[in-house]
Amino acid sequence: MQLCSLSARNFRLIEQLEIEPDPQVTLFWGQNGAGKTSILETVDFLSRGRSFRSRRLDALLRKGARTLTVSGTVHEAGVPTHLGIEKSARGRNLRCNHRKAETLSAHAARLPVVALHPDSHRLVQGGARYRRNYLDWSAFHVKPDFLPAWREYSRCLRQRNQALRQRGSAREIQAWTQKTAVAGERVSLARSSVIEEIKPIFSTFSCKLLPEAESGLRYYRGWPAESRSLEAALAGARSREQRTLATHWGPHRAELALSLNRQPAAQVASRGQQKLLAMSLLLAQVAHLQAHSRRNCAVLLDDIGAELDRDHAQALVRELAALGCQAFMTALVPEDVDLQAWSQARMFHVKQGTCEPSG
Repeated sequence: MQLCSLSARNFRLIEQLEIEPDPQVTLFWGQNGAGKTSILETVDFLSRGRSFRSRRLDALLRKGARTLTVSGTVHEAGVPTHLGIEKSARGRNLRCNHRKAETLSAHAARLPVVALHPDSHRLVQGGARYRRNYLDWSAFHVKPDFLPAWREYSRCLRQRNQALRQRGSAREIQAWTQKTAVAGERVSLARSSVIEEIKPIFSTFSCKLLPEAESGLRYYRGWPAESRSLEAALAGARSREQRTLATHWGPHRAELALSLNRQPAAQVASRGQQKLLAMSLLLAQVAHLQAHSRRNCAVLLDDIGAELDRDHAQALVRELAALGCQAFMTALVPEDVDLQAWSQARMFHVKQGTCEPSG
């Protein structure tokens, strides 16, 4: 996969953007507040319909504008696909090859994007939902059965919770319990498979970026290990659910636990170690996608110089280049990033939302 062209209108500071990224690495440089990160956001938005910084329309829409548009051409195996997303207060319009597209998941499948940014440490320090989202991104891209199972589980979970809140009959709750359990076990199976595949890759990257510490991953499925099934776990939690009026066990309670030197990473890791653990997780995610789907992805690396010291930043850049994915990076000045790890690169100077070729 390669993003060959990128266009945007009315996205944050950007009134109009038209660029052709490099197949290997594209660097956007300029002063803080110039709009460098906004350009990275447009790539993420084209894939997922939201940004790694915000999903709110009013935060992304250029002042005075009513509609924002992002489009681009993706090449995979020599076949071009034109993607476009238009968003306004009236809703969202998706286009694929200039025809109306039905689902955002189709966009995400055609343009996988992984973002490494200042808030990536939330993968370590933040709530469990950040790590569930991490697992679900990988499962979505490499496990064909995951998306329908996740959709079915989400639907059944909503219906079961509604039945609990309305104090439905035992028969109704049991019916939704069975359906929720079947879909939930399918979701958990896909997640478990993903994390077992990612573990050794993560270990390799963490040893390179954090050689002074021992790191680890462990997946908790969201219901007790001693329960023979999710349905049995839900049956055992019935009295508690009668008080809380919500489903207690299931994949929505799953957790991916990170450890550092056999202690909870969120408690013992320094801010710098948290960043490096997060970077190791995200690099492992990219490598896992490439290994198990034979596809590539776009990697967004925002302001590496502000996040890591020079030695760790250079190590991260080397590992990223070795993966062979298409990279998009930002820096205050070109000298902040060593691009020699790539055989070719393209640079753009960003100033007040405008983007001009440089070097």
